[in-house]
Amino acid sequence: MVSRDGTRIAVAEAGDPAAPTVVCVHGYPDDRSVWDGVAARLADRFHVVTYDVRGAGESDRPARRDGYALDRLAEDLAAVLDEVSPNRPAHLVAHDWGSIQSWHAVTGDLLRGRIASFTSISGPSLDHAGHWFRTRLRRPSGWGPALRQLVHSTYIVFFQIPLVPELGWRSGVGRRVLRRLSGSAAGSPAVADAVHGLELYRANIGARLSRPRPRPAEVPVQVLAPLDDPYVTPALQTDVARWAPRLWVRRLPGGHWIPRERPDVIARCTAELVDFAEGAPESRGLRRARAAGMVDSAVGTTGRRARAAGLVDFTPERRARAAATELVDSVERASESVALRQARTVEAGPVDSVEGAPERRGRRRARAVGAGLVDSVEGAPESRGLRRARGARFDGYLVVVTGESRFARAAAAAFARAGAEVRGDGPDVPDVVVDSRGTAREFAARMADRGEGGQLVLHDPAEAARLRREYPGLNVIVAGDGSPERAARRVLQAVARNRHAGT
Repeated sequence: MVSRDGTRIAVAEAGDPAAPTVVCVHGYPDDRSVWDGVAARLADRFHVVTYDVRGAGESDRPARRDGYALDRLAEDLAAVLDEVSPNRPAHLVAHDWGSIQSWHAVTGDLLRGRIASFTSISGPSLDHAGHWFRTRLRRPSGWGPALRQLVHSTYIVFFQIPLVPELGWRSGVGRRVLRRLSGSAAGSPAVADAVHGLELYRANIGARLSRPRPRPAEVPVQVLAPLDDPYVTPALQTDVARWAPRLWVRRLPGGHWIPRERPDVIARCTAELVDFAEGAPESRGLRRARAAGMVDSAVGTTGRRARAAGLVDFTPERRARAAATELVDSVERASESVALRQARTVEAGPVDSVEGAPERRGRRRARAVGAGLVDSVEGAPESRGLRRARGARFDGYLVVVTGESRFARAAAAAFARAGAEVRGDGPDVPDVVVDSRGTAREFAARMADRGEGGQLVLHDPAEAARLRREYPGLNVIVAGDGSPERAARRVLQAVARNRHAGT
């Protein structure tokens, strides 16, 4: 098919054309073959479309740099959709530069109403990235994440140098460096694809990062963030709640080329969001991912915009943020909402405090938490107290607790109070296992095979060390001593800290 500016785009299709359409967009320096494993698994249920982006594979290679601008790439996607799904919104799954250009498409006007859902892998919006760096560099607490991402992004500076990167690819050095950083999963990119694809960086990076625009996404967005990506940190990928109010986040064991490493995992996660967007009930994995998106993304949406974006509709965390923003609105407009009036009448503590009586300890604690929430909603980094206050929720998690010891019973009760589904065993792969029977290894194998991480809690330090070596994608925690109730609380806190390692 032919794009708006005359560029020919090579397209391949698989599956039933009457089924929901899933369009897979590849990145740099790949071609559409990077999706072969994922497409083969999705084609049983969906109409799967892959295409070579301009400059790669069998598609045309524009002669001018402006032919690689994000607007031209969005026009290519629009032309593909006109061809393969003209009368029905399609679902996007995109990787690396495919994800970067898809973010641009789903946050613009050209494809409004044409996209049903978007799954992003290892590729942030350049505009969002520009805002992310500004927010992080504004405060000392954000310098660490920003510096780590800058170290991961040094290759981008190298790509801006004229002629030298081209020489690196043509001499074979570029392919050797890529293989050293990412292993065999990076494949063997064609030299022509690697050379022409450099224009993606040169045409877009500087302008977008230096002058980022606010680009909210109206469609459901799922971010799949590999924890061992040497180019994009999980923090940059997942901190998008400000721009994507309907957000699901999964941090996955794996590297940058996870579509090649674990096509089964990518296909399963993609299919879950597609099914949900098509009207199916939200899966347990999506519920867990939705909680992760709300709990661990920085908020950046304020006041009425947060409520208009739907942040009060789902989890307790969203309702807490909404309450804080109602307080901000009340102060700013000198009028009080019904909810605030009801909250004010619950306890006389605030009135007593204003009238000169000593402020109650509960009131002091609530005021401190409220102040922290206000700062977080206004874009400030989240305080340690706020992280601790909201970090122990496990909605959407399946926790298996084995054994009948006092510690096992205390752990089961603690996780149940935190919103998790607690079982003694079962065929489903759990997210957390608290093992008192010596069966942790069996669960570890099942978790590793699923490919979405997991946490194991056991009592034997030697076995814990062995499991860490054998299953590096899992978190292994040794339960401490003390009373069963105290040990269970410590385990809950440790699991909450470690469940999204890499952020």
